[in-house]
Amino acid sequence: MADTIFGSGNDQWVCPNDRQLALRAKLQTGWSVHTYQTEKQRRKQHLSPAEVEAILQVIQRAERLDVLEQQRIGRLVERLETM
Repeated sequence: MADTIFGSGNDQWVCPNDRQLALRAKLQTGWSVHTYQTEKQRRKQHLSPAEVEAILQVIQRAERLDVLEQQRIGRLVERLETM
């Protein structure tokens, strides 16, 4: 993949390609705001109970949608087989 150039004039920057990003991920380096945090600093970051609850609700909703989608596909396959 080609690198993508953003900006104009002297203020241009190049978005790293997928290969570079994969290498940076393996080396645990990169341009993320969390790149240079130590493991100890990461462990200190806790989610509030409200944040945990919101995350769990999103996961549960996604699971329900997945079940509904599987049922819908099953009905479509059944209709196709009976044609």
